[in-house]
Amino acid sequence: MFTRLSQSLFEASIRSAYTRRFREKGAQAEGVFWASRLSQQARFEQVLQDMKSEQGTDRFSLADIGCGYGALFDYIRRTEAWRGIDYSGVDINKEMISYCQREHAQHKHRFTTGRKPDRAVDFAVFVGTFNLCHTDDYALWQDYILRQLALSWARVRTAMVLNITSQAEPLINNNIFYVQPEAFAERLAEAFGPTATCPTRFVQQDVTYVIAKEAK
Repeated sequence: MFTRLSQSLFEASIRSAYTRRFREKGAQAEGVFWASRLSQQARFEQVLQDMKSEQGTDRFSLADIGCGYGALFDYIRRTEAWRGIDYSGVDINKEMISYCQREHAQHKHRFTTGRKPDRAVDFAVFVGTFNLCHTDDYALWQDYILRQLALSWARVRTAMVLNITSQAEPLINNNIFYVQPEAFAERLAEAFGPTATCPTRFVQQDVTYVIAKEAK
């Protein structure tokens, strides 16, 4: 059974790993365990296009949960098509948030330490947020993911968008969590509601889910 102790241990381990990596590699894709800048940006474009399709416009608000050093914010700012997005970034790693607030001093209010949006938003987006895990217990980490998603679900108006690594069979390998796309979609639908699944364009072994809020 998942417990608060499990969450505390998971998060302490993950924070430590990201802090060490960031200090070693700096503010680049490799600094947050991405394979490359190209694969990172392909994921960004995928989730942004999915949100645009869901919202019916390229003007919407999003909370980037697990924002790291603010790479998605940088991508949005330098891509003209996405500059109408109202961005906020959230991370459990205080060092990452401090970096974002220093790097984007005029936008420091957009970055907060936490696990969920600090206000109501159209979308909560998780880009690789749960890929790195420090456990061999697949069910336990899956439960952790669902619990973290639930924290944001209450504050989104339109949908949650989750990008995560995937394989034909669910497993954890070299501290990377891989979902089986259809099986995990079923878990998301059971927990939250209608869930669309799409392989992430230009990225192998990667899937993006759109979990839509049903109209009241």
